[in-house]
Amino acid sequence: MAKNKVALTAGGPAGSGVFTIGAMFARSVQKLGLWVYYTADYASLIKGGHNSCYVRAEPEEIHSQIKLSDILVAIDKLTVQKHFEGLSHEGALIYDSSSFEINDIDMSKRRDIKIFAIPFTKLGRDLGDKIYGNIVAVGAVSALVNHPLEKLYVALEKQFGAKKGSEVVEINKKAAKLGYDYLKENYKGVSFKVTLEEIKNQPTLLLSGNEAACIGAIKAGVKLVAEYPMTPSSSILSFMAANENKYNIVVKHTEDEIAAMNMLTGAGMTGARCMTGTSGGGFALMTEAIGMAGLSETPCVIFESQRTGPSTGMPTYTEQSDLRFAMHASQGEFPRLIVAPGDVEEAFYESFKIFNLCDRVQTPGIVLLDKHLSESSRTVKVFDTSKLKVERGKLMTNEQMAKATAFKRYELTADGISPRCIPGQPNGMHVSSSYEHDETGWTTEESAMRIAQVDKRARKLLAIKDEEIAPKLYGDADADLTIVSWGSNKGMVLEAMKFLKNEGLKVNFLQILWVLPFPTKKVTEILSKAKKTLMVEQNHDAQMRGVIREFTGINIKETLLKYDGRPIDPEDIYFRAKEVLK
Repeated sequence: MAKNKVALTAGGPAGSGVFTIGAMFARSVQKLGLWVYYTADYASLIKGGHNSCYVRAEPEEIHSQIKLSDILVAIDKLTVQKHFEGLSHEGALIYDSSSFEINDIDMSKRRDIKIFAIPFTKLGRDLGDKIYGNIVAVGAVSALVNHPLEKLYVALEKQFGAKKGSEVVEINKKAAKLGYDYLKENYKGVSFKVTLEEIKNQPTLLLSGNEAACIGAIKAGVKLVAEYPMTPSSSILSFMAANENKYNIVVKHTEDEIAAMNMLTGAGMTGARCMTGTSGGGFALMTEAIGMAGLSETPCVIFESQRTGPSTGMPTYTEQSDLRFAMHASQGEFPRLIVAPGDVEEAFYESFKIFNLCDRVQTPGIVLLDKHLSESSRTVKVFDTSKLKVERGKLMTNEQMAKATAFKRYELTADGISPRCIPGQPNGMHVSSSYEHDETGWTTEESAMRIAQVDKRARKLLAIKDEEIAPKLYGDADADLTIVSWGSNKGMVLEAMKFLKNEGLKVNFLQILWVLPFPTKKVTEILSKAKKTLMVEQNHDAQMRGVIREFTGINIKETLLKYDGRPIDPEDIYFRAKEVLK
């Protein structure tokens, strides 16, 4: 019997409460001290179709999903048909027997599976509404794995208490107990391969990538959030709106993405730390205003959560195909910062860092997320903020400005970074526009000044230290294979490395974290020593491979590319790595 290791998939039509099943189970097993990973798969539908969610919990730190589940919770027959073969050996199927039967589904190939018929919908109706059926299901799962109801009750209180009150909490507790008791009473003597027990572990947070990025921005002192919601970045807006009063933030739901980016340019000029969230289609609308932020040397941060494209693509599915777009968006040339966090922790720490760097070098920055990272949740240790310090760069104080004469906002300095003031400061009058300008901001079309200003802007990124943008290397320095990847693939690569290590294979992982400025020296150093290399990306064109070749001259020949909208699984990386190692 496996102790404290479980993976669960729940499925059903949109609007049936599938995600509540996953979220409640994830939060309740977190209370046992387990490490948890939660992710969801859904179509662009309000009702109908097929949605599913996945929860994995283990006593040691985990980084992503894996292919197989131990438990399948089915609200409808389609869930059984789609996911039954994904159950592990001697797994369990728990289905809503009051909504459908499974007699006509051929299960002859999986006689190892234990089947539990639980009437979720009927038991929910007995409490007054079928809507409680999903909590009945969570109660049944808890009974199956001997998970104490008290931990589930705590999760229910956190989910419903503040929003809906004690009465709703109590009726959901009754629903959970109904499911728990039904399975225990009707399947006496039936044992299951998984049991969950409380363990001692450090306190953890269960956060999505978007939530962690927002917390990092709040810690950095963001004061304006202007956004038009677009999947999968929409939860950035809702999270910030829920916290605007607590942290004294202005949160604006704009009429479109053009307005959002223009607001950032204005707010950044006044000295406010500001941000927006969007996906590829919305980012396309922002490009002209991003160019203005670049020319006017205005710090601001764009959180771009990638989904499939081009055009509308598949709005609720993941991809990493906006890399080149983010690097080159807007006409003309100007420096920008781009970081691509790989997990929840990096979403927090790198979001904090990019606000500092944008202020220091006075240019727009992009946090390049993707749907899988944005909307998947993972337990992490409580963030260490003891060394986090807000840095505003050359933002002048009133005392400094009082001594200034003939203020040059775009002064041609050695490091390319000019003194910066905000409207209303003494002696700070200057012009800031979308035109090329001289040192005071006045429009110019003179060749010499044009060259001087372009060169000035270009050399600003040299002020960023190598260690601030360094890639990360995991595993043996003397590995036989170096896997190279970026973004949310990080978790799946780390899980695949566990499989490979168990077979005695020596593999390491080079994670590209900062894209611009690119850490050319360190990446070149690592790849020059690599015996074999494998590039893992979620796009068709191997965009990061091309970026690496552009900056280092090194071409990674072997690839694993996936672009069907679904995240790469660790097993995919494991098998491809073994092929390359042959």
